[in-house]
Amino acid sequence: MQKRWRRSELSRKAVSTVSLEEVRRLASLSRLTMTRPEEERMREDLSAILDYFHVVDGVSGHTAPVRLSEDAASLRPDEVRPSDPEGVLRGVPHKKGRLVRAPRVF
Repeated sequence: MQKRWRRSELSRKAVSTVSLEEVRRLASLSRLTMTRPEEERMREDLSAILDYFHVVDGVSGHTAPVRLSEDAASLRPDEVRPSDPEGVLRGVPHKKGRLVRAPRVF
């Protein structure tokens, strides 16, 4: 049976490094094929990302008050405008009525 990772297991890795076995497992789950140098690079990148999350976890929840810039006043106001669905669908190559046919993802 394949091991399922828990979020707590990943967060504990933030102070150490991600193993090549973990990289291979993630690649398998993602349906990626990687060379040995790519695996090593991914291991380093994932370790750095998790280390950064460890740093972010240490930041307190108190933040400075938000101040709007002077440019914020020059933004256009939100307003409802009519849309033209038929105009949008005119450029779609495969459609049936208002339904659009798109390629399968999986």
